Amino acid sequence: MTRRDVTYRVNVLRGGAELARLEWESGNAPNVYVDRNSEIKMSLSGSFRVPDGVNLLTDEMQPVMVVNGTETPLGVFLAATHSQVADRYRTLTQIEAYDRCWRLQNMRTERILHLAAGTAYLTVVQQLMTAAGIKLILATPSDAVLASDREDWDIGTTYLTIINQLLGEINYADVWFDGRGLAHLSPYKTPSADRIDHAYSASDLRGAEPISPDRSDEADYFNAPNVFVRICSNPDLDADMVATSVNDSPTSSISTFRRGMRIVDVQQLDNIASQAELQAAADRAKNESMLSARTITFATLNEPGHGVGDTISIDDPLLSGIYEETGWTLTMATGQLMQHTAKRTVIA
Repeated sequence: MTRRDVTYRVNVLRGGAELARLEWESGNAPNVYVDRNSEIKMSLSGSFRVPDGVNLLTDEMQPVMVVNGTETPLGVFLAATHSQVADRYRTLTQIEAYDRCWRLQNMRTERILHLAAGTAYLTVVQQLMTAAGIKLILATPSDAVLASDREDWDIGTTYLTIINQLLGEINYADVWFDGRGLAHLSPYKTPSADRIDHAYSASDLRGAEPISPDRSDEADYFNAPNVFVRICSNPDLDADMVATSVNDSPTSSISTFRRGMRIVDVQQLDNIASQAELQAAADRAKNESMLSARTITFATLNEPGHGVGDTISIDDPLLSGIYEETGWTLTMATGQLMQHTAKRTVIA
């Protein structure tokens, strides 16, 4: 394996430019966490020496991993809580910080939000993000428009709730932010072998990163549904829309074919862009139920470049397959292992 020279730092950003750097005690390195299933996907936690002039209410923090001279940012964070611990020799500030979704979660409607029929979904989403101070947005174009006038949300609803609901109605993934603080708005895609973000192996290290021997595998099939019904009904529609998606795959252990019974999951949706999007929602629920049957945890060397919900492949006697990464934890110190959780994305 090629020798790696790895260092870490945490920049303080003001207006997107580096203002200062935070330092920490040896043996008490900060951590970066990612959880795809949380509203706020990324967080940073650590005890730091904070230089004079840094304003933790408005300045942002950007942890950086440097491997053989190549710098990769690990996120842009805002302090949600901070407290000081001091003795006669030092003053440290314990900081819990979250990615820019925290801005969207703290912005709330101050009056009933009215959205007119025919307005593009992504136009509304981007307007809300801009109002919350989010300027860097990478959006996959969509032609979907609101089918009816909307006043769905009570006063005090968070912008993040509204944004993710609207994105879900056009079968987009939740909004998430990458290592550089760039917001991503893109359709949900079932991970596949056609697009692998990271590859790991227990033996062949020529084209893949090594995986630790310590790993676990958990399967839960007991009550897993195999028929998914989605219904959209509201007064503005001429008739209810209904979509059904059935897992009848002979290769799936939870399918109607294999279990000999139909276990039905029914959900009511207040709004959806179209019948096609309703069917996509039902299909997505079916696919995700099949993929979530197997959950794994494993460890690797610390590695930059991971996002939210990356697709990974593993070559290993126990875990071989293609997975969706549902979470990871990185401790910013030499010799630490990166912890991953993932769910199976290809049915064995």
